[in-house]
Amino acid sequence: MNEHVRLEPRVAPCRAACPAGIDVPRYVREIRDGDFDAALATIREKIPFAAVCGYACFHPCEAKCARRQFDEPVAIRLLKRAAADLAHTVPPPAPAASTGRKVAVVGSGPAGLTAAYYLALKGHAVTVLEAASRPGGMLRWGIPEYRLPNDVVENEIAHITATGVTITTGAAVRSPEDLLASGHDAVLVATGAWTPVKLGVDGETAAGVLDGIDFLKRANAGETVALGKTVAVIGGGNTAIDAARTAIRLGAQTTLVYRRGRIAMPASAEEIAEAEEEGLGFVFEAAPVTIEAGRLTCVKLAPKEGGSGRGATLVAVDGSDFTIACDTVIVAAGQQADAAALKLKVARGGTVAVDDKAATSVPGVFAAGDVVSGPSTIIDAIASGRTSASAVDIFLGGDGNIDPPRVEPIEADAPLGGPRRRRLASKKADPAERAKSFALVEDGFDAAMARSEAERCLACQTHHHTVEITTDICKACGYCGEICTMGVFGMSDTFNAIGYQPAVALHPEQCIGCLKCFAVCPDFAIAVR
Repeated sequence: MNEHVRLEPRVAPCRAACPAGIDVPRYVREIRDGDFDAALATIREKIPFAAVCGYACFHPCEAKCARRQFDEPVAIRLLKRAAADLAHTVPPPAPAASTGRKVAVVGSGPAGLTAAYYLALKGHAVTVLEAASRPGGMLRWGIPEYRLPNDVVENEIAHITATGVTITTGAAVRSPEDLLASGHDAVLVATGAWTPVKLGVDGETAAGVLDGIDFLKRANAGETVALGKTVAVIGGGNTAIDAARTAIRLGAQTTLVYRRGRIAMPASAEEIAEAEEEGLGFVFEAAPVTIEAGRLTCVKLAPKEGGSGRGATLVAVDGSDFTIACDTVIVAAGQQADAAALKLKVARGGTVAVDDKAATSVPGVFAAGDVVSGPSTIIDAIASGRTSASAVDIFLGGDGNIDPPRVEPIEADAPLGGPRRRRLASKKADPAERAKSFALVEDGFDAAMARSEAERCLACQTHHHTVEITTDICKACGYCGEICTMGVFGMSDTFNAIGYQPAVALHPEQCIGCLKCFAVCPDFAIAVR
């Protein structure tokens, strides 16, 4: 018996993995053809922060790139940066006719500014209210310039204000209901998650103990921060890594303390590796106990008896206390939102409670970004800003369609497998040199490199295959599922005549025709056409 499935057209896995739904294959194809202006316009259909994401996105699209079946994923993030760096000035689309509706956006981070951008394009009058002295939120204050230069953020914000968005800084908001009372038709709260999570250890509030986000904010503002010669950073996320790399650049010998192992660190693996190259030391499976002048006392941790795996409960190991000499301790154990400060209904972790349409418990008040989700990524915040912009537009009488119209070109098939060429690597500054300054660590692609890398795209969404499994002879070895990173195969719930639960093509639409399953099957039970 054969299981035979005919594939239908599908969304490319890279596009499906993007929280904002960017048409990755299209802009990669446009870069391949040398049309960087068109590529930038394609990216901006879904996000106003093309350059920001090109420099600092954690690129979930690459983790799903079908090219992994052949060698390495396409360098999608760097191609996005190339589109932003190499395009000519591409103005935003002309806003729709004025609706006469006024929207206040509280907070100028990626979620708030994304929503403001698309609402302005829909014809609404949008004012962004920012408590800080300059707009940008975590993009400006939380990401060091060696990863994301401030002038890149400035240029992106200028593109957004070109749509008519007004940004007022130094404008703290205590109640969004007051904004409704003052004449706004809708309010979007996008204040982020800035409240530090406390460790709950002795000495945490003493002199010489800094909060990670506050430290980064001060450093990014150009303020001189006295650290001394040695620094200990507590935490394992991107804020902890950024704080540690910043401390190194300020001349301190720096050690990072994390309660689990390296593989469990939530920070980007690339950032962790770069930090290690720059001289960051690591102490894993340890937790702080007390903080005193000149030293941090920690205890070793181990899985609770009977526990294992990345999520195992950890307990202190008796008698394992040790000290780390340090002049400064930077605590970067996480942040929380503070919905209560805005007099909004509070959900888990201090976040704002919203429904599936991003609406809060106050009619006319919506919320987006980290203030809803808790600390997340740039692209997730942008995606949340898009969702909330659509919801606000519908509330104001619009259709909720925030994407500017574009003509979809006819897409030609690319050769299956693409050119047999390894992924191009960006050039990075020498670790010893980059640890001395806040100069950009990574060079981008020039036009020739970008076009060459774009040629590696398989255009997998244009190829359609049938997957046939002769289930009568399959002995359920599972090799097909192990070799296929596209998630095509699973196991049947029923048994065949020879007593095995055979493999089945659960998601044949994901097949790219690499034939690795065919080559690895010991029963010769798989055919792909």
